[in-house]
Amino acid sequence: MDTETTGLGQNASPPRPDGVVQVGYAWRAPDAEVIRWQATCNPGESYLREGRAFEALRVNGLMAEEVLSAPSARKVAGEFRQRLTTIARKSGSPVELRSFNRDFDEPFLAASPWDIPSELWGPCLMQAAQDYLGHWKWPRLEEALAMLDLRPPPGRSHTAAVDAHSALLIYETISRKR
Repeated sequence: MDTETTGLGQNASPPRPDGVVQVGYAWRAPDAEVIRWQATCNPGESYLREGRAFEALRVNGLMAEEVLSAPSARKVAGEFRQRLTTIARKSGSPVELRSFNRDFDEPFLAASPWDIPSELWGPCLMQAAQDYLGHWKWPRLEEALAMLDLRPPPGRSHTAAVDAHSALLIYETISRKR
């Protein structure tokens, strides 16, 4: 899974409150098809006031107007949780969330209105890629794809579903080769 946000949040220096503007996932269905989903949401006007999120929105390719006219974060969070429940039912096993940068994504999704419990999270895929590749630093998502000779999935990077799909490909490759 992946999030796009209004900024670096707890990772900013100094830390600051930021919100999710897009959430997405990719999962491999029992029939081997990759299912992708994402939704843009409005975390609240205060997160976008006075150009506060300009740089983050530039990176993820969203426009402030698009975010402000999107459904509320509360509504999208409810849909996200429902979709996770549906995936668990279809797959016949509990959902384990994997993120390329768990330290970034998890705190955003632990906060209200997302309320995703920490026990749903699996290990960080960036750390797993670093360990697997023997890389001296945490690789960026694009670097990990390249080092594993993986072709990026279709779509624009820095959108939640495409980045989640990239993370899924990395997870599957590392898991197969271990």
